[in-house]
Formats: sequence, C-alpha cells, structure tokens
Amino acid sequence: MDIDIILEPDVSPDQIKELGLLAESYDIRCLWIQNYASGRDAFMSMVPLAMASRNIQLGVMVVSPWEMHPLKMANSLLTLNEYSGGRACMTVGGGGEWCGIMGVEPARRVRAVRETIEILKAACGNRKLPDYQGEMYKARGFKAPWATDKPPLVYSGAGKEQMIRMSTRKADGIVLSDAVPSFAATAMEMVRETLPSRDTSAGEFRTSNFWAWHVKAGRDAAFREARRELIIRSWLETAHISSFMSEEDCKFIEANKWAFINAYRDRSGDIKDVPERIVNELIEGITSTGDLTELDQHIERLRAFKEAGLDELALRVHDDPAEAIHIIGKEVAPALR
Repeated sequence: MDIDIILEPDVSPDQIKELGLLAESYDIRCLWIQNYASGRDAFMSMVPLAMASRNIQLGVMVVSPWEMHPLKMANSLLTLNEYSGGRACMTVGGGGEWCGIMGVEPARRVRAVRETIEILKAACGNRKLPDYQGEMYKARGFKAPWATDKPPLVYSGAGKEQMIRMSTRKADGIVLSDAVPSFAATAMEMVRETLPSRDTSAGEFRTSNFWAWHVKAGRDAAFREARRELIIRSWLETAHISSFMSEEDCKFIEANKWAFINAYRDRSGDIKDVPERIVNELIEGITSTGDLTELDQHIERLRAFKEAGLDELALRVHDDPAEAIHIIGKEVAPALR
C-alpha cells in the first residue's frame, strides 16, 4: 500500500515545494493540497514543486463541479501536468466548502460528478473533446494539442454506495473520506462487485482513503490538535461514527456540533460541555493520534486498510508538517509497502 501526504491549505507555494521535496526523499507517492476557499489557488501553488521535483505525484483535492466547469478543471489539471512532466492528479467531489461560500446548493451529486469525470477523462486523455452533451454539463470544441505528457489521474471523492459504484466504472480511482477500516472493507466489496462493468479501456483502478494523522513527539500536542480538528472528520456524521459510537452518543454529538465547531474555529481544541469519554472515543475511532511510543500500534491499525484492499492511504497532516513527514517517511511508509 502506497502512502500519500495531504497538507493544510494555508501552506505557501514555497513551503509546498520544500515539504514536497522532503516527502519525495522518502519515496512518498503523492503530495496533495486541499482546495479550500481560504487558501491560495491549489493548482498554481503546486507549480514550484512540479518544477523542482522528479518523482512525486502532485494532487489537488477536492474540486467541485459547482465551483468550476469541468473543462476549466481539465485546463488547470493539464497545465499542472505539463509542469510536472505527467505527475498531476486531482480528486473531484460532490461537496466541499466552496458550495457554501458561493451560496450554491449541490443537486444530483452523482450525476454531476459522473459527467465531470467523463469530460475530464476525455479532455485529458484525448487532448480534445469535440462534443459532449450531458444532462448537467456541455462542452464543445475543446483542444489541448500542447498537452503531450502522460494523462493525469482523475479520482473521485466517494463515500456512499452510488458514488462508489459510479466512480469504479468511470474514474481512475476513489478517495474515501475518514473511512474506518470496517467501512473501507465494505467499500472494497462494492468496488469488486462493480469492476466487471468497468470499461476495459479505462485502465487501472486505484483505491485510497483520507485519514487524519496526529502522531507527534509530544502526546499533549497530538491530542490537542486532534480535538481541534475533530469536526472536519466528515462533519462527525452518524454514518461515519456509528460503527464505533453508541446510538445515544451519536445523537448527543449531533445535538452538540457547535461545541466541536467552536473548538475548531478558535483553534483551542477545547470542546466545551462534551464528556471527555466521547471526545476520546471519537479520536480513537476516526484518527491516528498519540506519541512515538505508540507508533507500532498506529502502524498496525493502518495495516488494516491494506488488508481491506486499499492501494493507497492519504494521511492528512496539520501542525509542523515536516515533523509528520519525517515520522511517516522513516517509520510508516516502509512498514506498509
């Protein structure tokens, strides 16, 4: 199983280059930057690393069809792919914060992502798209004769059955979101059932998962960071936590989301009026959190994703990403290859 790194969206292009080259030195497969409204343009921010690196892949996640037309995505992705010599990739998703920022209500998510992937795959693979007449998106007369590198990879951010099955048929891969090992195994069953209907010309299919990594030299700092970021673990939706939290606790969490939101917004990690037991069970359930004395335990848990059948695991790092990359590069990635 390959290991990827996902960075915070507030890192500068120069920092991305430095961190990406560090990750490349450890043979990390891919460095991803998140496409947040509060961050710099994700595609442009990757250009310095693209020009300085040689092997690491460069990814942008997640881009929504409601924020950018699929052909504009293709143009940006192909440009990054040219700068990197054929090492670019991106993840298309039906959600993301841009929709809320722009006041757009996503509708027919599976259809929108499907048409986006079809346009991207055709435009990036054939370097032209004479005519596409979808139900939601249309394109005509697109050409990119300047794009001569290996086509970039197009992943889909998938968490529910319809999106997983559609993406298995259409995309180059899927990235699950905060999926615990048991759900990753269930998702892989759906993938295996759907693969026979995948077009043989679509090429190899990859499976990955977005997973929070809060393992540090200092245990207190690790848990403070994990508490602070809990709300962005798939918004703590019941579907994501019900496999390890009781029904009563799930209802309590749903009724007290603002405590988690405030801990994220004020960057304190102080989740007021929520029992410490619940917070600790969430951290244990949907993150890897702790100090270096527990590293073997964390690696063993990540191995469960490999046993579930995933090809890749994308570890989301936060404060002091260089420290995280050193730990992952020296200890984690070699143990899971």
